[in-house]
Amino acid sequence: MSIPLAKVESHMKKNTLAWLISSLLGSTAAFANANHDLTLVEIGNQTFERIEMLKQLADKGQDTYQRDGKTYLNFQGHEYWVNFDNYPKFPFMFGEQDQAYRNVVDFVGPEWEFIWYNGGFYLIHKEFGVMNPDDTGCYVEYIPAARGSKGPNGEYIWQSDMIQNIETSDCGDLSAPSINALNVASVSDQGVQLKWATQNANDNVVLTLTESGSEPVRYDNVQSGLFIGSLKPDTRYTAELSSCNAIDCIEPQKIEFTTSAARLGYADELPLVNHLNGDLTGSIHFAQTHTTTAPNQNDVNLFPDLVIDREALLLFTPEDKTVQQVWVELSFEGTVITRLPMLPPSALAASDQPDNGRSKVVFSHHAWSLPLQWDWMKPGLSLRLTDNTDRQGDLAANELVFGGAPELIIQNIDMGMLTAPRDGNTMIKNMAKLSADYFQKIPASKLVMADYTAAYFPKVTLPNGKVYTTSSDGEGGWHGGDMREAIGKALVSTGVNNANVGITDSAGYSQAYNKRFNHITAHTNRGVYTNGIIDHGGSGGGGIVTLTATTGNEWSHELGHNYGLGHYPWYASTHDLESGWGWDALHRRFIGNLHWTGEATTNDVGGEVVPPFAGEFRFMRDAQAGGEAALLGTISHYTLEHPSQSRRVQTWLNNGFNVDLNSSTGYVRWNQESQSYEEAQTDTPVPTAAGVPVVTMLGIYDPRNELASQVYPLIYSNYGNVFELPSAPDVTYHPEGWQAVSSLSDEQIEQDLWQTMKVNNQQARICQFTYTASNGESANFVGTVSTDMARCESSEDMYWNINGQRERMISQDHDYSLLSKYGESAVTYTPNAEIGEVPLCVLDKSGTSHDGAGYFTSSHCQQFSGVKHNNGADWRYARHQGGMHQPSMISQRSCAVTVERQDGSVQNIAVASSRLNDSQSNKFHFNLEQLPLPTRVTLSCTDVNGEQVLDSLITDQNPAIDKLVGPIFVGQEHGYKQYVDEQVMFADNAALNRIDFGFVADFDKFVADNYGAGVLNNGETSAERRAGALYVYPNPVTGTRDYFLMRDISAADFPTNQAGNEGWKYLGSAENHVQFGFNPLKVDRSNIDNAQRIANYFNQPQLLTWEQASSTAWGQSENAIFIDTDESGERRYFMQKRPGVSSALPVQNTSDADWRFIGSDTDIEQYIAELNSDLAKFEAEILAWHKQDRMGVWGENNNTGTINDIYVYHFRGGYHYYRLIDGKYWYFPWPTEANPNNADWQYLGHF
Repeated sequence: MSIPLAKVESHMKKNTLAWLISSLLGSTAAFANANHDLTLVEIGNQTFERIEMLKQLADKGQDTYQRDGKTYLNFQGHEYWVNFDNYPKFPFMFGEQDQAYRNVVDFVGPEWEFIWYNGGFYLIHKEFGVMNPDDTGCYVEYIPAARGSKGPNGEYIWQSDMIQNIETSDCGDLSAPSINALNVASVSDQGVQLKWATQNANDNVVLTLTESGSEPVRYDNVQSGLFIGSLKPDTRYTAELSSCNAIDCIEPQKIEFTTSAARLGYADELPLVNHLNGDLTGSIHFAQTHTTTAPNQNDVNLFPDLVIDREALLLFTPEDKTVQQVWVELSFEGTVITRLPMLPPSALAASDQPDNGRSKVVFSHHAWSLPLQWDWMKPGLSLRLTDNTDRQGDLAANELVFGGAPELIIQNIDMGMLTAPRDGNTMIKNMAKLSADYFQKIPASKLVMADYTAAYFPKVTLPNGKVYTTSSDGEGGWHGGDMREAIGKALVSTGVNNANVGITDSAGYSQAYNKRFNHITAHTNRGVYTNGIIDHGGSGGGGIVTLTATTGNEWSHELGHNYGLGHYPWYASTHDLESGWGWDALHRRFIGNLHWTGEATTNDVGGEVVPPFAGEFRFMRDAQAGGEAALLGTISHYTLEHPSQSRRVQTWLNNGFNVDLNSSTGYVRWNQESQSYEEAQTDTPVPTAAGVPVVTMLGIYDPRNELASQVYPLIYSNYGNVFELPSAPDVTYHPEGWQAVSSLSDEQIEQDLWQTMKVNNQQARICQFTYTASNGESANFVGTVSTDMARCESSEDMYWNINGQRERMISQDHDYSLLSKYGESAVTYTPNAEIGEVPLCVLDKSGTSHDGAGYFTSSHCQQFSGVKHNNGADWRYARHQGGMHQPSMISQRSCAVTVERQDGSVQNIAVASSRLNDSQSNKFHFNLEQLPLPTRVTLSCTDVNGEQVLDSLITDQNPAIDKLVGPIFVGQEHGYKQYVDEQVMFADNAALNRIDFGFVADFDKFVADNYGAGVLNNGETSAERRAGALYVYPNPVTGTRDYFLMRDISAADFPTNQAGNEGWKYLGSAENHVQFGFNPLKVDRSNIDNAQRIANYFNQPQLLTWEQASSTAWGQSENAIFIDTDESGERRYFMQKRPGVSSALPVQNTSDADWRFIGSDTDIEQYIAELNSDLAKFEAEILAWHKQDRMGVWGENNNTGTINDIYVYHFRGGYHYYRLIDGKYWYFPWPTEANPNNADWQYLGHF
């Protein structure tokens, strides 16, 4: 079209002059026939049809007449001048006097206006109409042909062709409706979600759904992501999608789908509790470990509260089951974070139910879901839900109750006592996988799973002084054995726990749990006993776990004891319909509370009688009530706890601190009432460094050096806390015990070194002396020093009855001993030879009539026979009456562990210098920085007599630090990165490399099943944002089909260098594992057209042309095959690497980043001819395709071969080819049989 620039401007950018002229007069047009639903294109087409109708009238001469040499047409009372082609010309329009126009175009309403131009007009909408200077715009144009007069040569001086044009190049905010890539996003037994691309905001999109033999159901004004529920299971449906707007309508798109077979719905019949405020109502739950966690009231229902900084699956079950779409807006402290569509019930995650032929169970047929990022989950979060009818439901921040962000550290060690460790600790061997698995079962915000180097103790010293080098002197058992208790539990587990809170020593047999933060040490342990090598296990509690198996219910059960859980909890021993399912955020799967394989029995346990679900599945038991086996479902190795048990675990976790070196005390504690963390008030030592590589020192020692001591072999971990430890003190030694005054200097006597006792309500120094009675009998007495310091005197209320005479006991001048405050052990003396050495007892009774000292027996503080009280009674006081004590002394001994390192540095760490329990040795336990490696560890005690080395150890200079697996961090910002990093790359996946893949679809399915829990994201139609999400990426740089695992949710662009980066773990490329060439045993070698041959081989309904390149889409037409004819007329075939990409096909017969060249007709015909004529070529191609050096020969290696190898069978003059299924095989099945396959062989074809 050609329009003068002056003519196009304004409100719809129309011709200003024409607009001014035409607006001079008003319009009286009627709009009785107006159809306000017509689109611009429909109006244009109908307008041109009317113009053609008037032409036909003029062609027939009907209602035409001549005037002034011109032909006119009378149409419905209006006159139109017709041109030389009999097309009508419209009169100049004054103002809005457009009756002559609307007389013809009578199907438009007043929202449309006409602008006259050159006998024709522009028809333009008053709101969205646009006319631009460059002829772009949004209008209908009709300009009749015109011409000038003839020139001398008989030709017209000028002429212009008729213009009939519908211009839609610029309709402002409107654009022509466009819908493509209609696809089934998800389908279940009762619902479907349909998605499509490029829908415009103002389009009226209509979907009709038809079940065969039934009337279609119409859904108006729908959007992509539409969910339709209440469908019939196992039923075929046809969905037809159409779209119109004011510009145009598009050709409807159709898609067919079949709903799944019927499923049972676990939560379908549960009563709903509305948690929302607004006209959109329904229940809200946050699945972190359990689906039962609600926004609030969990304390009443005994369910776990929300865990801070832990991702969750938001579950919304609307009261109105006809909801078709739901969006959720998340805000933090009033600021919107994001707005996202929720996944419909048809896309609800699957469960861990195995495929074993039993009825399938889904969590719910009605629940909408959305994964929530870990960093969104914190106090201050609020939600607003909106459905497709604009109903809203709000969940305010003050209605969300959180239960802290507790952290848990579990150390793991494998040990052997007098024998090597059994090297069977599954947790250590598969730590990344099993840590992520166990994390799904505990209401923690972060889990740290760490390990120690394996500990082998060829010598074992117990706190009772026993030393073993070959065997314990007693029997051992799963729950019994002296080394099990003293070494595995007390020394190692308790020792590691204590070392990580800065406690350096404790009584040897003590298993006291000095819990500051949540730290547990689990060990697998074995020892040699009189009944052989015994594996210990089956106990937990107090920060200690003794295990045989680190998977299954043993782990879950014994860890539960650490959390304070007892056996067979009342009303929590069995799951039921109200206990909900578990949630595995890593695998995006529900963990059912149903026993998927067992008999449908009734559970009668813990005060509950629970019948089986739907009469088909018994409910699982809690870990403390028998539990269940590992991998009861397809995912988890650990038992799903009852939610009320999980709440108790949450309470236990929150009773512990979190380590926070930003706190002045080194720790913070959760305040449930204020919903916040606060600085913990504790005198616990503050770590100088937390979570660093450590070497842990363990040992048994007796400060008295009466019982054997041992420095145990060092153990190493890459995760522990270190502290500023006490150093051995510098000691100035004082006289100890009983000291004769004659041997003391005046200065020593004057010092405050001596013990005292009460006499006559005054404290006086305790002394001991020998007294010889008048009958010559001698005895030792304990009394107090006289005021002049000359003598030691017994108590005034004590006398010795000698032959009926009272004798008071007083020493000779300066012939006595003082009792020092310093020394070892308790104070004793020897009254006489017959009694021997006995504990000293001192009275401390009120008043002045009962003073003095004697010796303790089991029941009394007394003197020997003949010693009386002034009242004539025996000097004898019952112990249970109190008012007496045994003096003790302060040890001057100092004990220390000296650690020498490879760099020559030396550390001296002080440990307790006296027994912490008088009947047993002590143990020491502390962490030091791991490097430089220690070379020698010396345990010694020093006293007034000098240093005594109790034990010394030359350390292993090649500890297995490099074999440490941990620490593994799960949760918070760590997500599941380490689990992702542990996933084997394609090149190292033995199962993958045993398979010969011929098609991308088969390869994608294997990868999805083995790496993505069945989901392969492409970033277009599926784009999970979670650690561990599997993605395929057609690399535009290399042209390869690359696969990645998302390491964390911050992952950005895919790397194009076929390597990983911070956000993505690279797995490999399809090009290294898929044979894109023809499989000679699969390709059709008959005499058919190549186009059909290729369509058959690649299972394509049709071959596409380049013009259709942009129509392909993810999920429905990936790896589409295209046919092209080159300049010479030869047909070429290409595979599209990236759906929807329409770059030019390669000119040469080669591949590029977007297209994979399959072959030309000449190439393919030559290849087929060679396969059909040359056996050697045929078999060479088979071997090349299967990457096999030579054909397998039946009977070799005693009928043992490599699985998936190809064998040839010469049968009745033919050559038949089989794939080996089992490594040990027997005869080929005959190829003439109806089913030429068996358990050993898969028949592939013949030459």
